[in-house]
Amino acid sequence: MTIEELEAYFSGIDLPNSLELNAGTIVNDVAHCIQTHLTVLKINGNVRPFECFYDRLIQIKEIIENQHA
Repeated sequence: MTIEELEAYFSGIDLPNSLELNAGTIVNDVAHCIQTHLTVLKINGNVRPFECFYDRLIQIKEIIENQHA
């Protein structure tokens, strides 16, 4: 999934205020987290040092999809 596809996906859905990524990791402002992660990826690309930003966005996407399933 490209950065542009992720951006389009997140802009077209209702986002939760917070969500649990994993045990001990809570995102308290999901919209802000997504926006900052997308900004980092747009500036730097999905290169090795910034892969974690892409991976986290994919993880957030999967959690949201599973909540609506």
